Amino acid sequence: MPISMLDLPPKVVVQILLALDIYDIPCIRQTCKLLLAQTKSQELWNTIAQRLLEDEERIWPSWALPLNDIPAETVEDLVVRAKRLAIMQRNVDRSGNAENQPSFQGLILRPRDSPMWMHLIRGRWLLMQLQDFTLELWDLDDKSYARPAATSSELTGFVDGIMVTESSANPDITISTTSFEVYKFEPDLPFKSDLRPPRPTLTAVKSFKGYSLLKGKAGRLLAFAASSGNSLRTCIVDELTRGEVELSGGPSLIKTERTLDILIEGRTIFVAKHRHLELYATADVQQVLFHPRDDLGQYSIRPFQSLSYADISPINHPQFHANVPSYLQAPSGSILLTHFIDNTWHAIILQPQPQLAHDAPRNYEAVKALPLSASEGDIYGISVGEGGCRCATVGSNRLAVNYAKRWEKDVDEGCYTLILWRIPDPEIDLPRPGCIAFDEALGICVAGMGSGRVWIGDAAPSRGTKKIVAPSIPDKVPHPDPRWPKLPPFYFWDKIYNGPHPDTSIRDEVVPGWSTAIDYYVPWRNEPGTYGGVNWFVENVMGIPGPARTVLFSTVLLSQEDIDRSFEFVDVHGRMFLLTNQRDYFGVRRLVDGTTLEDIIGRLRHRRLGDILVEEEQWMSDYMALDQHMQWWYSTTHQRK
Repeated sequence: MPISMLDLPPKVVVQILLALDIYDIPCIRQTCKLLLAQTKSQELWNTIAQRLLEDEERIWPSWALPLNDIPAETVEDLVVRAKRLAIMQRNVDRSGNAENQPSFQGLILRPRDSPMWMHLIRGRWLLMQLQDFTLELWDLDDKSYARPAATSSELTGFVDGIMVTESSANPDITISTTSFEVYKFEPDLPFKSDLRPPRPTLTAVKSFKGYSLLKGKAGRLLAFAASSGNSLRTCIVDELTRGEVELSGGPSLIKTERTLDILIEGRTIFVAKHRHLELYATADVQQVLFHPRDDLGQYSIRPFQSLSYADISPINHPQFHANVPSYLQAPSGSILLTHFIDNTWHAIILQPQPQLAHDAPRNYEAVKALPLSASEGDIYGISVGEGGCRCATVGSNRLAVNYAKRWEKDVDEGCYTLILWRIPDPEIDLPRPGCIAFDEALGICVAGMGSGRVWIGDAAPSRGTKKIVAPSIPDKVPHPDPRWPKLPPFYFWDKIYNGPHPDTSIRDEVVPGWSTAIDYYVPWRNEPGTYGGVNWFVENVMGIPGPARTVLFSTVLLSQEDIDRSFEFVDVHGRMFLLTNQRDYFGVRRLVDGTTLEDIIGRLRHRRLGDILVEEEQWMSDYMALDQHMQWWYSTTHQRK
């Protein structure tokens, strides 16, 4: 007598289903109610997922662990997506051609100039801030995208840092803002594809002041790159007691160098700056915070190791990764630091050295500064996946997902573009700088535009996804960055001066060819909040918090003919820098500490400026911001013509 599959014990049925391709399981599911239940069982999908986790090259999100805490529907969706993305990656490996999507998979419409910042949580929930500081929470499983699931008006500044700590219940979300305020939220957020009805709220359960640029979190410890009153002061703060320890920097620290990222991992706190890395002992911080002394003074500690980056110039947009992907073949215990420079995604591996004592933190060596990917066009935003295996970039005309692959000996290229979407109306719509969110395991990325359109790209969409038709927008270039609300009347680096006409003699010409009358000839240059002003330049290009002021400029700028280059001296917190301005090149040189305007004028008179320039130091320059500025100016002038 033939035996039906329905007569078999459930464990046997699971074993049969495990032998099938995962794409066959939905077909089995449609046969009867009994098999419907068994093909949706937690045991089945947890077993399949566990097999994926044993494959070192598969990507699985940290928020979906442990598996027993994740709904079966979510685990199934993650497994199916992992397989689809792996197939896409193999196809790109064979052909060398990225998959071009004809349209995006979703669109959220917000007011013009409003999207400012965003972050994806659990691959389903989009946390987005608008220009008026409003925080919105969008459910991407709700394909209507009609309205946010929750909003909050508690914030008083722009978000500049976020850390999400996962648990089996609700995620713990900690946010810092440019107003030096910190907020903590604990919303009820079901997982992606979870059938549990969502009831999210965005009400801060805790807040405190004094810090911004949240970069790291481990237990009670919060790591901030800026403190109220000193935007260069890096601190570790105890979330419970509000006690703090300053990470004061090593002897090689340049006083204007900013902290870019922080990782608290085991016994070591890793701090990335533009030019070097610093390593601090976690035990030193805990000793101060968890065993406070009687005196109430401020505490600071020094790094036990400071090291330079391997074979590479100053870095931008770094991100630490506690686990190094298998494709980099790094020793156990290594740390990955990814960063962008000149539109190229790089990897630096921090390899642990032999431990000197059982309870001492390890020293590290920075090795293998490897290029992972090159992006096309003017880049407006970067989001690297938590595992460092994939990254998303939004440019002036496209949103793309890149992936890194296993390296082979003597090969200098290890990354391809997996998928890309073309952004509609690139001539009159510009991406918001830094307004991008990405989940590398799901292949979902989101980008906010100045027009208010928020594009949702899904590299592994379900069948039946409708094509998105872009609504028309006004034929006017949006504001480039509302964080800098004032727009200049002319382009500072134009080849022909377009400001107030010089008098018969140049005002305040302290040395032939040099004037201090910047506020007369270019009055907006020193105004705070001006996009393209010197404060914007110092903050976004040089990576130094203001205030800044141009104190002296070369009068060749005032020429009515094409000029090759111009120069200006800028005062940043009492330290002087020399800026070389060309239309396609910008150079920055630091002057010796203690140099004053009078020193510069005296040196110019005697043509001995080189004596006060810091030699053999290339000051970092983030050309991403400059490219965005030039793209905006080109778009606006082209529109006027």
